[in-house]
This record gives sequence, C-alpha cells and structure tokens, in this order.
Amino acid sequence: MAGAARAETLLVILPGGACTHHAAPPGTAAATRTALAEEAAQLEGFAARLLGDAAAMRLGPAREGVPYFGDWAYGWVQSYVTSYRILARGLAELAQAVAVEGEAPLAARLAEEMAAPIREEFRARVLAPVLRDGGFGADVAHVGAALDAAWGQALARQAARLAALPPAAKGDAAQTLHLAAAAAPLTPVLLAEAPTDPMAMMAEDGADSGSVFLRSMRPMAARLGAVAVRLSEAGSIITASGAFGYALGGFPGTAVGLAAGIGASWAIDWLFNRLDASLNRAAFEDQALEAIARAERRLAGGATQVAQAALAQRLAALDTAGVCR
Repeated sequence: MAGAARAETLLVILPGGACTHHAAPPGTAAATRTALAEEAAQLEGFAARLLGDAAAMRLGPAREGVPYFGDWAYGWVQSYVTSYRILARGLAELAQAVAVEGEAPLAARLAEEMAAPIREEFRARVLAPVLRDGGFGADVAHVGAALDAAWGQALARQAARLAALPPAAKGDAAQTLHLAAAAAPLTPVLLAEAPTDPMAMMAEDGADSGSVFLRSMRPMAARLGAVAVRLSEAGSIITASGAFGYALGGFPGTAVGLAAGIGASWAIDWLFNRLDASLNRAAFEDQALEAIARAERRLAGGATQVAQAALAQRLAALDTAGVCR
C-alpha cells in the first residue's frame, strides 16, 4: 500500500488522440522525458549528417560548372557584351535614383544592379543542376520524412511502455505526458523555415561590406575600364584611320582606313581582355567556389538549426496541458 501511495498518477495522451490514466513508479514521467530527449539528440545528429551530405551532393555539380562559367565570363565576345550589359544596368539604376530617392545608399544600389547580369548567368550556368528535381527543398523534404518516421517510432516505444503500467482512476492527474502534441509533423516546419535557395545564401553572405557576388564583380571592373577606353579613344583611332585613308586614297581609302581603325580597336580590346583574364580569372573562379562552399555550409547548417528547434518544440509539447475526454 505504501508503494501505491507514492505512485505517480499520469495522464497520457497518445499520438492517436486517445488518453489514459496510469499509476506509475515515482520518476516515470521524468524518465520518459529524458528518454525522448536522448532520442531527439540522436535525431539532431542524424539530421545534421543527412543535410550535410545532401547539400554537398546537391552543390557538387555546381563546383564542376565554375570553370565553364569562367570561360563564359572571360570569353572575348561575351565579356565585351557583358561589360555593356553591366554598364547599361548601372546607368538605368542611376537614372532611376535621380528620379526616385531610395532608402539604400546610391553606391550600394548601383553595385547591386550592376552585379545582376553576373548573378543571373551564374544561376543559369552553374546552379541549374542544383535547382533540378526540386532542388535542396526536395532534399529537406526527404530528411523531414525520415525524421518524422524516426520520431514517431520513438514516441510509439514510449507509448507502449506507458500502456503497460497499471491503470489509475480518472481524475486530476499529477503529471501529463502529451505524446499527441509531441507527435506534430516536423516536415512542414522544415519546408517552411529551412533555407533552400543557394543563390539567396550567396547574395546574403558577405565577408565584408559587400556580398560575395559583388566582390566577384571586381575583376569585371577591367571590362568597364575597357568600355571607357573604347568610348573615349576608340572613336579617335577609327576617325584618325579614316582620315589617314582618305588622305592616301580618297573615299576608297577612307573605307580601308575605317576598317583598319575598327580592327585596331578590336585588337587592343582583345589584348585588354587577355590581360584581364590572366590577372583576374583565377581570383574570379576562386570567389565563385568560395561562394558555393559558403552556401553549402549555410544550407546544411540553417536546415539543421531548424530541425533542432523543431525537435526541442516537440519535447516541450510533452508538458502541454490536456483533458481526457
């Protein structure tokens, strides 16, 4: 009788919603919470490993695409076109800034807008394999399903252990174990809160005042320099060549001179681009790889933190007040 007097009276609300009263040895509720906390800790490690592997596998093809992205960025014709695209975006943003005063500093807005062509091509050329088949969001959903299954099994084991305890009369329970509240699915929380877009991670991540992609644009400044040279000097070269040709051979000489001036201008630009690539391409690709590595860590780490918080919430839900109907 003395042992029965010291017994805990538990109200157990099962994952299916049914509830029962049990007379349990002292410390049973605390032992149940401790056992589930240990299960949750193991699942946190399980989630971290799965999400880390998923991020590494998902972004692996992106690393392979970086050299091809370098080919695109530093190809003579393409870099010629890209330099004008960057300049046009900057001028458009500058014109808009004059018309409408924004909250962000003008320099930051210009840099962000001028970086857009590089980011767009990076997404299309490097991140395309990463975004297929649902992207990292699909991986998060798979991990969430695995966590839900494992957590459900842990709750089922505790429910079976508690069900074997002797019943107690209905009434005010000393302690409640709300297994149904703790069984809320984890997958929806992961999908709603975990980061899944590597490009967003790269845009947000900054080792200094600018993002990785703004820093990656710095080698492209040489292309903007080439544009400035072309606009200021190329015209005079072509004009001078045309005048020289006219002096030598009249109008036919002018055509030859203009063609020679255009060729000389393009030759200078080609040499400029080759020098730019030799000086800056390696750094450009290294920064792209750095951005991918940072995005990989942030995707895995951010999703793991969401999983940890969700499991902690499920543990706290064990103490949710409940009434046995």
